[in-house]
Amino acid sequence: MSFRQFVINNVRRNPKVYGPYFFTSFFAVTMFFVYALLVFHPEFKNNIDSSSTTMSYFAMIGFQVSQVIIVVFSAFAIFYAVSTFLKTRKAEFGLLLIQGINKKQLVKLIFWENMLAGLAAVVCGVIFGFIFSKVILLICSKILALTETLPFYFPWKPILLTFGVFGLMFLVISLVTSFTIRVNNLKALLASQKEPKKEIKASWYIALLALVLIGTGYSVVLLFTNPESFALTPLFTGVILVVIGTYFFFSQLLVFVLTRLRKRESFFFKRTNLLTFSELIYQMRDNVSTFFIVAIVSATAITAMGTSSAIGSSGLAEMSENPYAITYKAYGQDEVSKDIISYTEKTLHNDSYKRADGYFYQFSDNVDVFYSFMSINDYNTLMGLRDEAEIKIPTGTVVLLPTDSLSETKLKKDAPKKFELQFSNKTITLPVEKVAPINRFPYGSGSNGMPNVTLLANQTDIDMLWQESEARYKNAEDNSNAKIPYSIFHTDDWENTTATAKKLSDYTNNWNKKNQNINKGIYTGLESLALQWQNMQQTNGLLLLLTVLCGAVFYTFSAGFIYLRLHSDLKRDEQQYKMLFKIGLTKPELHKIVARQLRVMFFLPLFVAVIHSLVAFLALQNLLDFNIWQNVGIVIGIFIIVQAVYYFFVKHQYLKQLRRIMK
Repeated sequence: MSFRQFVINNVRRNPKVYGPYFFTSFFAVTMFFVYALLVFHPEFKNNIDSSSTTMSYFAMIGFQVSQVIIVVFSAFAIFYAVSTFLKTRKAEFGLLLIQGINKKQLVKLIFWENMLAGLAAVVCGVIFGFIFSKVILLICSKILALTETLPFYFPWKPILLTFGVFGLMFLVISLVTSFTIRVNNLKALLASQKEPKKEIKASWYIALLALVLIGTGYSVVLLFTNPESFALTPLFTGVILVVIGTYFFFSQLLVFVLTRLRKRESFFFKRTNLLTFSELIYQMRDNVSTFFIVAIVSATAITAMGTSSAIGSSGLAEMSENPYAITYKAYGQDEVSKDIISYTEKTLHNDSYKRADGYFYQFSDNVDVFYSFMSINDYNTLMGLRDEAEIKIPTGTVVLLPTDSLSETKLKKDAPKKFELQFSNKTITLPVEKVAPINRFPYGSGSNGMPNVTLLANQTDIDMLWQESEARYKNAEDNSNAKIPYSIFHTDDWENTTATAKKLSDYTNNWNKKNQNINKGIYTGLESLALQWQNMQQTNGLLLLLTVLCGAVFYTFSAGFIYLRLHSDLKRDEQQYKMLFKIGLTKPELHKIVARQLRVMFFLPLFVAVIHSLVAFLALQNLLDFNIWQNVGIVIGIFIIVQAVYYFFVKHQYLKQLRRIMK
């Protein structure tokens, strides 16, 4: 048998050693290839540009940054994995040295084994990505809400880039790992499996610090994620505190609890608890980093997927944006241009569209307090577009209409009883009849003391106030009052108006180029709910591709770490349970001990991750008017199911190995 055949057989006949290494590397290569497939697509940038140039810029930058993150994390994770399972093979290396292989050949063997497994992962990852590239492009087009599906192209640049980056990475890792393993002490190599591990010493004050850090981090996140006091710096600080606290939770608090349980003889010596908890404490030195990585990565992935799912909902668009399909506002004009209205009706050519026209008034009194008014009749017409309840109020009174979440919150807490407008020697008092439900159109400036609050009044009251305000200005150039006409077209099927809205936007832009007058303030603005939703979907899609796919890579490596962690202790566990079997350990007791230990390893980090994510979702809910908990429940359920399936698979394989020694 040649040396080359020996290397190939070593890799092929050790699937439990190289299997996790291969599949995690394969997954990382595939994700990198997906990003490269989009970055180098000849029409991807143009499709994003058609919706938003800014979105296109961040998409390209985001994908490139994600590629770098994947490579850096993959290099770290693969190096850690290789180093770990090389340590488990020290006894094997000792036997090879006894049988006559020299140190130079051993180094060469390690190098080519790593290169063979790594290059196989690169080749398979690229082939898999290429075969399914059409499907990948279709899925990405859907996720990013692109108007036109990205066509298939031969991705020779992504293929070369993937081979170059990961080929170089595996070459460097193989060189480093092959030369860092120590083979000088043959006795130490042969006895490596018998070396005892030292227990982690837990301090009660550091264990308490873990709870303090996590609790403080949660409090900061919840405190600064609301419409009134949202700030990124405290939010980021809170996340850092939670991350640090999570590490101390596993390295100190968990160890502290386990050692305390060991001291309770009534609990520790009950049935199989002695074996279960002794083994957990013994393995904690190796498991701390694994638990920490799995918890943080899972929390990131769950939060990103849940947030993406919520942002992608059309219900959120209606709740957070102007809720009407097409909205025109004319500035410096008595009405929206008839040309624009005519073109819109011609383009829509659908009887299901409803139309509403009206005015939005902005004026001030003699003490320069600005107010935003809307006729109650115009408001009721708007309500009719979406079949919502109308409002009727007595003459001489007003209704407060909040147009954003912050103003709604303030009005619920403390709404004024009346408004007093000062005009010359006259004071006009308008009692507040009630507060209307939030409606994000119209979104006037409100009053000086109540931003984003529109006053609804009868048209006769508005006309009277308007005349009083107009009388203040002797010169037209000093007049800052504004009477803004609007025209709205609405349909319940607004999600399918994206293409139509783009045509209307182009027409409106061309009209403004011809008719816009900066000096007179002549300008027509267009808002489309479908385009706003598309922008939200693309933001959501970028978040999904940039965070969830990276999180999936991290989670896959973490799952590989768990499997590798179990495999590294398998020989020692076989010897331990073989001895216990001889002195009376039964198969049901073995199953119970192993199941307990694996449940802790698989579900404790996930439980911590779910708690972290729920706090993040509570903070997100504070910022939104849309219920996200259904989406959150689905995402968390998916993660629990995936982890459960992985748990049962690993438990079956692990028990299958151990049962062989009990026959």
